[in-house]
Amino acid sequence: MVPYQLFIKKLKEKKYYPVYLFYGNEKFLQEELVRQLAKTFLGPDLEYGIEKIEGAAIELGNILNRLNEQGLFASRRILIIDNPPYLSAPRKDNPPHDSGENQDKSSKKDQENEKVILLEEYIQGWDGKAPDNILVFLAPNTDRRKKIFKLIDSKGMVVECSALKGELLADWIRQKVSQLGKKIDPGALEKLMLADGNNLHYLSGELEKYSAYLGDDENTITSQVVNKLFSGDLQGDVFKLSDAMAERDMLKAHNMLEFLLRKREKPLLIFFMLSRHYRLLLETHCLLDEGIPQGEFASSLAVHPFVARKLREQAVTYKRLELEEILLAMQESDMQIKTGKIEASQVLSLILNRIDYIQKSSS
Repeated sequence: MVPYQLFIKKLKEKKYYPVYLFYGNEKFLQEELVRQLAKTFLGPDLEYGIEKIEGAAIELGNILNRLNEQGLFASRRILIIDNPPYLSAPRKDNPPHDSGENQDKSSKKDQENEKVILLEEYIQGWDGKAPDNILVFLAPNTDRRKKIFKLIDSKGMVVECSALKGELLADWIRQKVSQLGKKIDPGALEKLMLADGNNLHYLSGELEKYSAYLGDDENTITSQVVNKLFSGDLQGDVFKLSDAMAERDMLKAHNMLEFLLRKREKPLLIFFMLSRHYRLLLETHCLLDEGIPQGEFASSLAVHPFVARKLREQAVTYKRLELEEILLAMQESDMQIKTGKIEASQVLSLILNRIDYIQKSSS
């Protein structure tokens, strides 16, 4: 098992393995590592050489057979297996049953051994040179005691994708900035690290915004640039606004909107964040309907665990149909803004009233 920095180093050295496992609750980091692996390994085959499969939907043997098939449009392939059940840690909320427990354990052990043998056969032909194809497993958690984990760790590469803190987070920011073709000064780096903890999705968006602002003429993100463009704790303020809407407190909601505008937050950015928030609420509601464990919400939504917890608290106050209608209203308003029929500053108050009407109509 290696830290993600060593993974990046191996990529720069063009050192590849036949199988990878990226696990942990930082889904954004998992996806980023997949993107970087695909970009460097596949090169010109990037468009046609990558495929993603739900781990529970297909047996490992069939997956390996598919990987060994000759691609029609790509000489190299990467096959991504998302959330394979045979790599996941056991559920804590599943108490053991006395009846048939030993037989069940024996059956599971036999199944695990079969998968280890299959994976060993896939790996054994690898001679240390770049493989023709790569298998990537993604998992929110894993059981390090399993033979299949140990096999991947010994013959491939296992990278833990947990929340980044301290110098690890600083390294990630510097690397992201470098990928954007820019540099960042120490003051700007410190402000970003203090601003939103380890929310990589949010920080990535901020860095991309600064890079676009600098254009081709400037190459350093300075404290001045961050101070000028930083959206502050807009996400937290949008949560407060949506909290008021969930409580059906329109006075509080409009007061919060006025507060945001007095802070000179850009109306279009407020609208974008509010739209994104209700989209996440609908996704959260779907996860609740599907019975997904609460601990997997953060990885499924690609947000920080704290944000996932807040989304769950709000989502239970809505009906699914309400959220769908709210998003449709948001899309209509977005089209009106883009076609110049209405200003973003005007649409905000209107959309709050529209959401209030939808909530009252469904109650």
